[in-house]
Amino acid sequence: MFAEPHKIKTIRQLYITPYYEKEVIIREAGLNTFNIPSNKVTYEMVSQGTSAKSQEQEAGSLIGDETYAGSRNFENLKDSVSKLFGYTHVCPTHNLHGAIKLIVKTMVTEGTHVISNSRFTELMAKDQMATFDLLEAQNEKPFLGDIDLNQFEEISLPKQNVPFIYLDLFTDGYKAISVGQLRKIYKLAQANNTALVLNISQIVGYCMFVRAHDAAFKNIPLADLVNEVSQYADVVILDAAQDPRCNTGGLIASNNYSLYEKYMNEVVVYEGLHTYGGMAGRTMESFSRGIIEMVYEEQAQWTWAQINYLSNELGNVPHHIGADGVYIKADEFLPHIENNQAQALAALLYLKAGIRCVVCGKYNNSTVLPVQIPRLGYTNSQLLHIAKLIKEVYDEKEKITSFNLTNLPEWEDEALFTWNNPKLERFNFDCEAYRISTIEYVGVNTKAGRRKLIEEVGFNTFLLPSKDVTIDFLTDSGTCAQTTTQWSVFNEGDETPSSSKDYYSMVEALQEITGYKYIIPTHQGRAAEHIMSQVLIKDGYVPGNMYFTTTKLHQEMAGGTFVDVICDEAHDPTSTFPWKGNINISKIKKILDENGEGCIPYISFELSVNLAGGQPVEMENAKEVYEFCKNHNIPVMLDATRAVENAYMIKKKDPKYKYASIKEILRELFSYSDGCTVSSKKDYLVNIGGFLGIREDQDFYAKALSMLRIYEGTRTNGGMSAGDMAMHAKGTYDMIDINYIQARVEQTQYLGNKLLEAGIPVVEPIGTHAVFLDAKRFLPHIDQDNYPAQALASALFVESGIRAMERGNVSSGRNKKTNQNYRPALELVRLTIPRRAYTNAHMDLVANSIINLYKNREKIKGLEFVYEPENLRFFQGKFKELG
Repeated sequence: MFAEPHKIKTIRQLYITPYYEKEVIIREAGLNTFNIPSNKVTYEMVSQGTSAKSQEQEAGSLIGDETYAGSRNFENLKDSVSKLFGYTHVCPTHNLHGAIKLIVKTMVTEGTHVISNSRFTELMAKDQMATFDLLEAQNEKPFLGDIDLNQFEEISLPKQNVPFIYLDLFTDGYKAISVGQLRKIYKLAQANNTALVLNISQIVGYCMFVRAHDAAFKNIPLADLVNEVSQYADVVILDAAQDPRCNTGGLIASNNYSLYEKYMNEVVVYEGLHTYGGMAGRTMESFSRGIIEMVYEEQAQWTWAQINYLSNELGNVPHHIGADGVYIKADEFLPHIENNQAQALAALLYLKAGIRCVVCGKYNNSTVLPVQIPRLGYTNSQLLHIAKLIKEVYDEKEKITSFNLTNLPEWEDEALFTWNNPKLERFNFDCEAYRISTIEYVGVNTKAGRRKLIEEVGFNTFLLPSKDVTIDFLTDSGTCAQTTTQWSVFNEGDETPSSSKDYYSMVEALQEITGYKYIIPTHQGRAAEHIMSQVLIKDGYVPGNMYFTTTKLHQEMAGGTFVDVICDEAHDPTSTFPWKGNINISKIKKILDENGEGCIPYISFELSVNLAGGQPVEMENAKEVYEFCKNHNIPVMLDATRAVENAYMIKKKDPKYKYASIKEILRELFSYSDGCTVSSKKDYLVNIGGFLGIREDQDFYAKALSMLRIYEGTRTNGGMSAGDMAMHAKGTYDMIDINYIQARVEQTQYLGNKLLEAGIPVVEPIGTHAVFLDAKRFLPHIDQDNYPAQALASALFVESGIRAMERGNVSSGRNKKTNQNYRPALELVRLTIPRRAYTNAHMDLVANSIINLYKNREKIKGLEFVYEPENLRFFQGKFKELG
């Protein structure tokens, strides 16, 4: 199994445009996809400047040394170029055009002769009154870019006025030149005393292609091969918006000082000073880091695997594999269209599903359409859907009967067309509704290293350093990937210890969703639990639909006694009852019958019950519980941390709510309550934050505010920064987007169903936020007092680098009167899936790892405590293996 060597840090939400709008948009664009505004495009299938950055690159954007001369970022850029490519002299440029411009302006004069396997330099050379010869590719597989060397010698050697030879490693994006021929051309250029300029902007894809098709290079490390290829030139140019995954930028590098001196002196005329060349300091810093990262072996393998995955999924659609995607043979795809087949196909793909592929350069009636993959920008699920829609267009191609040019363009981006207004079948994406903007590299360690580490931390996954964790399923609390829009409002947060505008934004958003009058911000959920428990509990019994660790502790610290009133099915991991979060009202009646009216300070009613397996509450049950409690003057306080996930399951499972919006379902759920506590680090898509909501009890509100001021912060921040409150307000609206919540919950279902199909014992039905392994059935040879769930979580980390959480005998604690473990019915390992942070490729990897572990489960040993804290022992406790 193979998955991304990173997780998702930030995302950019996709624009989903209805079909009828796309018809208008593509018509107004003259059927030229280049002219479509980006906010009308769903999938941008262009690789230049669209890739996902690493969080280190993004951090580099914040430390740009914005000085006119001698920037530290330029020095870092030079170091990166020297380390990877072996070049000493670096001239920065604003992009690749800037690099070519400097080379042509300094080396080409009237009457000279430029030779190239690409037309990229042609117009600039002719602008200098030079002649131009194109080296035609022979189109022989696998290296379609190899040229006729005899033709090359005939063109170049007799001419003594050739200032340089220019080569692309991948001509037209898909015609690779072999390393052997590159080496020969370099030697011929040297013998002719002619400089060879090599465009290495797609050198990573090139080297992956070479390793796949030339056995001599199969086992050479990527960084070594990149360095070797780079040496077959006198000058290299690099587009920062390609392999280094920046938005813009470029450079020229050489070990020939006389050439460098020319570029350095000319750059001040056309680009900027020789130490920034038209780039901001932050761009150079991101560029520098991108150069180092672009040869990370696992990252390059993943990028290359995605290209091949898309190619394989296209099936019989005619195409080439290129450096950054697939290149569809549009003339074979649309053989009945006489001209401009690439532009016609691009228009069809946009009309079908909002995909933008672009034909660029001089107008030449293109027959090949690039479908480029932004590096690290999309998931395999998205690529699968893209391949599916391309195949559907292939099946519908006869619906386009005409595609005619209406102007006389010089450039492809000027071309305007008309067509017969084909009506295609609608296509709906059933996958993630976002594009990856920033990634975070995951931890890598060996199995032996992980075994040593788990022993050092006392077999407690909470104590593992994240740098050694490959896939982190410990929790979904504060671990989500956030949108670029959320980060934008975060940066606009108006910080003050008094009343920030962002406080009011947060409160207004929550009032709109919950219908409550009072909203009290807290730094996270347990702060809200503390305040609520201290205000409402003096003594008595607190019924709840299964315990949660911190909730139960706060109730006990306030003098209350937790009583489990969840339906009986929730304690049976094999029961497929769909509403295992429901409260059994007869259990509340029993408490009242035995202890009298007034013995219950409030009902603690959790939505999407965590420790039951992420199991939802039925709307009718929420209503019945509220009506019963109202008759007995008992407040109903929701734990609404995962209310949105619960709302989605109601929409999915209850026919009465099939056509209701998530917001409508939420408002009804909240209407059956008197207040709620929320850890916003789950549903609300933030890293920190929470709140206490109160419907209308002014006395409760006043007392809660007093406690807030004592323990948390001011009444208008509760310990949260203004930026976090702004992010919270935006997350409140983002969380009710059906595209988001459907993808979130269905990813959990995807993993759970893969495990069920393999016979792995898990809690059924699969819940909303996590998949729970049933450790009792997984490890029947380990007694519950030897903590099988803790042992299983530890073994899973050693086996695969996956960090999960015990939710069983360790978490439930001891009876303080008997000092015996509670031995709960459920002994579980929770695989908690962070929102938008991992892809289904990661889910496949996790499933495969668990299946392999299950086959060797008898080797897993039980544990015993060597250090046991009094409260919440699962956080800091340490264990040792039994002999």
